[in-house]
Amino acid sequence: MKKSTSLAVRYDRGSPNIVVINESSDADASELRRAIAAIQKQVDRDFFPLWGWRAELLFEPDHIPPRSMRITIKESDEDGDLGYHFIDGLPRTDVYTRDEKGKRYHEYYSTLSHEVLEMIADPGANLYASGYYVRSHRHYSAWIPFEVCDPVEDKEYKIAGFSMSDFVVPEWFEPEREPKSMKFSFLDSIDRPFALTSGGYVDAVVGKTLRTVWGPSANRKRRRHRFAVRAKELH
Repeated sequence: MKKSTSLAVRYDRGSPNIVVINESSDADASELRRAIAAIQKQVDRDFFPLWGWRAELLFEPDHIPPRSMRITIKESDEDGDLGYHFIDGLPRTDVYTRDEKGKRYHEYYSTLSHEVLEMIADPGANLYASGYYVRSHRHYSAWIPFEVCDPVEDKEYKIAGFSMSDFVVPEWFEPEREPKSMKFSFLDSIDRPFALTSGGYVDAVVGKTLRTVWGPSANRKRRRHRFAVRAKELH
């Protein structure tokens, strides 16, 4: 698999700055600031002890620190995505407040939480674990991307009244772990490595083919992350 090396010295891997810029008229600035503070608490209190990586979230600072990752809040995407992470010199993410028909998303803040955690875990969208995916009760060997929220996509919890995304722990990516031997997501939503919640999904790489495996009730029309970035890396 082709791996990008150009980003290696351009951002702080262990504790980066993530700048959040609002370009959506749907997002109230004071409410968004409070939501970002709640996500910062999630990063520091919940994510960092399990993963060992954190970030400092900066909402529209007067001066953007060099090498900062960036999240832009926008109104709508023509494909109807909730949000997605891509590389534009540095890691970038767009999060949307409306769908392609102009309807406002109720899960807007959980999307922001989701994307922040996935940017911290795999900012270059180029990390994979040697594992498997399950289809029709059979295990198929595959490389599994480090998307820490996708497998538990439909599970959330509250901080300061805002919805936060559940996330898998590092041991979820370790196939030798025994089922039910530990919590495999922060909310204990799944009981074994590479498992999905009913509404979760995972992208799996087999050879140079990238395929998506869905939980039985996953909403296939509302993906939070395009896999075009990873597909490009494979070729």
